[in-house]
Amino acid sequence: MYISDLDLIKARLTIEGRLNQSEIIKLILRDWSVDEKQRFMAVGERYYAGRHDILNHDFRQSVVYDKVLAENSDDGKDHEIAQTITNSNNSNMHNIHPFFRLLVDQKVGYIVGKPPTVSVEDDKDFETAVTNITTDEEFPDMLTDWVKEASKKGVGWVHPYYDPDGSLHYIVVPANEVVAFYDSEHQRVLEDVVRFYTFDVVSSGETVKRYKVEWWTDHDVTYYVQDEHGNYLLDPAYPVNPAPHWWNVTTVDGAETSREAHSWGRVPWVPLYNNSEATSDLGGQDENGQPCGIKSLIDAYDMISSATTNDQIDLVALYWIVKGFGGETAREIVKRLQINKVVNVSGGDAGDGVTAQQVTLSVEERCKWLDMLRHDIYHFGMGIDTSDEQLGNNPSGVALKFKYTQLNLKANPLILKLKKALKDLFWFLTDDMNRRNGTNYNSSKIVVTVNKTMIVNDAETVSMIMQSRGLVPDKILLAHHPLVDDAEQAQKDLEAQQAQQDKRRSQMFGNDDVPPGGDKGDDGT
Repeated sequence: MYISDLDLIKARLTIEGRLNQSEIIKLILRDWSVDEKQRFMAVGERYYAGRHDILNHDFRQSVVYDKVLAENSDDGKDHEIAQTITNSNNSNMHNIHPFFRLLVDQKVGYIVGKPPTVSVEDDKDFETAVTNITTDEEFPDMLTDWVKEASKKGVGWVHPYYDPDGSLHYIVVPANEVVAFYDSEHQRVLEDVVRFYTFDVVSSGETVKRYKVEWWTDHDVTYYVQDEHGNYLLDPAYPVNPAPHWWNVTTVDGAETSREAHSWGRVPWVPLYNNSEATSDLGGQDENGQPCGIKSLIDAYDMISSATTNDQIDLVALYWIVKGFGGETAREIVKRLQINKVVNVSGGDAGDGVTAQQVTLSVEERCKWLDMLRHDIYHFGMGIDTSDEQLGNNPSGVALKFKYTQLNLKANPLILKLKKALKDLFWFLTDDMNRRNGTNYNSSKIVVTVNKTMIVNDAETVSMIMQSRGLVPDKILLAHHPLVDDAEQAQKDLEAQQAQQDKRRSQMFGNDDVPPGGDKGDDGT
């Protein structure tokens, strides 16, 4: 949720004469519960997990309309009354097609499938320190979850924190648990973050859910817990409440001797927006609350596929038409057909007898419609249909780039916001690094390069790299080589290899490093 002015909430409560912290929290959570963006976050999470709306559709039910004539109605007019009828003999299969999950995972892999490259001009020690963080196991894992959360819900939140041992960590918190407040003037400075989540308690022999709330500012955090009356009280689990962002604990022989309160001076939460509108890749909702985007296309695909499957299951290969025979005779004929597959019918009038009518279900038109929907899902979802046969025919680099046009258009806005979000996160990491090591690094000097992952024509790429030597720095060329995953490590390995080769030449040809037959000085020596 993105509220620009906390004073508006306080003003509302002041007018109502109930301004206190508990009432403020109640109003925040109440507004958040009905916020359309927050509700669509849950839809994005649900569709990513494969819990589509089609699961709520019962194909055994159908609606019939009974006509009520005017003489039988209260207002003297004809009416049609809808009635739902359930036929338990019908099939009720549901086909889930997780296009949204595929599209999200595709974009995540495209953007952060390879760790980003960080560089710091004129400060190799700082660059190495930051690179060690970004190539560690925790950081790439966090980065994947961060981009995925933003793609699913429109925004992802990372919270840097210290564990009890004093080590700095960072975690992706579900976006629908975070309410953010920005400055009212420019709506750019994050001033407050309210994080809430549920926990189970036993009350009167029953397990009930209640809320815990964390209210973060630029200097402290206050912990609240919901009581049985729905009010929010200071959480007694925290001896110091409000508390600083972290404690610097000093121990001697495992025993704590002192602790010093510290705060970041800024709210320790970093947002990553999926786009300028902060909407998910599933789409959003229009002014009438109706979903817009690829959700409706996925729902249509699920419906047609499921309906066709149920029709096929319920299809009877042969319908038997029994003419001129009824009652026990008709039942006896059906019984003999089931057992013997043949029946001898005698008696009756001319034209009476048993005939079979075969029924077929045409699916060709439905398949064409599904193909059209699939194309639209990938087109408007701005992804790449990997079932496209052209991808496997070794297309040229230009053709491959054309295939990636839509995905690029979708990914580029997020990449720009990711670079900004990473610089905000690096501020916290650099501050921690400076305090621990006594350094004076400046996080604003960090340059982040996102390494996109895409299908390429390796031969063309290598040829282009060879032709670019001397024109483009070797480090950049290494980062784009198809055999290189870590440009930093590759550069170190090359330098070590070159040093080893120089050493061998020196041993073979002497200290002047000139091989037999090589160039000599003007004096011939």
